Amino acid sequence: MRLRRSLLFVPGVTPERIAKAAASRADGVILDLEDAVAPGQKAQAREWVVAALRRVDFGGRECVVRVNGPGTPEGAADLAAVVPLGPDAVLLPKVRKAADVESAEAEVARLEASAGLGLGHVRFHVIIETVAAVVEVGRIARASDRVAALFFGGGDFVRETRGRLVPSRASELVALSEVLLAARAAGLDAIDTPYFDLADVGGLEAHARFAADLGYDGKSVIHPNQIDVVNACFTPSPAAVDEARRVVAAYEAAAAAGRGAVALAGQFVDAVQVEMARTVLARAGIAGGP
Repeated sequence: MRLRRSLLFVPGVTPERIAKAAASRADGVILDLEDAVAPGQKAQAREWVVAALRRVDFGGRECVVRVNGPGTPEGAADLAAVVPLGPDAVLLPKVRKAADVESAEAEVARLEASAGLGLGHVRFHVIIETVAAVVEVGRIARASDRVAALFFGGGDFVRETRGRLVPSRASELVALSEVLLAARAAGLDAIDTPYFDLADVGGLEAHARFAADLGYDGKSVIHPNQIDVVNACFTPSPAAVDEARRVVAAYEAAAAAGRGAVALAGQFVDAVQVEMARTVLARAGIAGGP
């Protein structure tokens, strides 16, 4: 289990921020060559990202590069430049169908072989941000063994549906759920969309907790000030850890006595609740919790 509570986007045109991001409390850093880079700056951003991959120590954080879209000249140039340097993953945007991932798979495998990297060294994170992708998300999730995580792209998705982004997240809920279910069915992580109001800490927390309550593993962030709030939302609280320990202990004691279920503080506990409690303890352990 790899911790992906917070993944910090850093524009490729801001090389001075990359080392800071690599020393942040984010679980991963995404070097962005796509939306955060103007068309006239693509080549320069690519050079700066290549330099960062060669020189910056990410300290065990997942290092991801968001390349430009499938089938575009910029996307092909991005893959050719960054794959030989072996980032942990590339983030594929604007995916519409499984064939987009399959095409990237073939190209990345070729580039790995040319660079002497082991097959599958570079993983895929895939952004599900189009209506077409949501409709085909199950096939996309299984299009390549490289796929490690599905990202939900709320802004582009809601724009395509002609809906509105609202605090309740009602306009995103169906797609959020579809992405999560596809990720779980394929054994992948699910990462929530960014929250763009940097001044609204309360809104960020509510946005992140909504996704955490659904079952998402983490959230992409666009500013270092968002990291601690997001990490907290996707890390089991001390109270949740204590409760999980009590559940596991009570169930194990009941099993040792020949019973398959037990009542704890007036609540029925069976194997389902125990498995959920063990997941809480596993996540807390990876996060360095008690």
